[in-house]
Amino acid sequence: MLIFKDAFTDDELASDSFPMKLVDNLIYEFKGRQVVRKEGEITLAGSNPSAEEGGEDDGSDEHVERGIDFVLNHRLQEMNCYEDSATFKSYIKGFMKKVIEHMQKNGKSEEEVNAFKTNIQKWVVSLLAKDRFKNLAFFIGENMAEGHGEGQVAIVEYRDENGQEVPTLMLIKDALIEEKQ
Repeated sequence: MLIFKDAFTDDELASDSFPMKLVDNLIYEFKGRQVVRKEGEITLAGSNPSAEEGGEDDGSDEHVERGIDFVLNHRLQEMNCYEDSATFKSYIKGFMKKVIEHMQKNGKSEEEVNAFKTNIQKWVVSLLAKDRFKNLAFFIGENMAEGHGEGQVAIVEYRDENGQEVPTLMLIKDALIEEKQ
């Protein structure tokens, strides 16, 4: 399994246990789903916990978690500070400088860096479209939440797929470290 960690805070943001794809060699997208489970229980994508455990809620008082599976699995915390696009623009501008420096430090060519700059700008502009931005949710990892560095903000967009609302996590590829588990 591959774990995708923030290059700046070492936060676990996602894993390849979720359906994923790389878009424009720029953004990893991970498909999640809404889940209900007992606190602390992690269910990998593709498993069927109800078939394995043999039943629904038995009426006990155990604490139940509800949310998006990748948010719960990687202990992401929702941020409400990007309710207006100006705040997000300020964050993303500074973060892009950090990513570009990271790319240069890690030996990316000038062509690769310039392609990144062009593509990331198009992507950010698409996110800031009024009808799209208001439907985004923003999450951070545990280390960033505790004030240990400023890293990548995980962006979740709810997309309609065949009449189903599918939460899709978007992460910038060049701000991630892939770690084999």
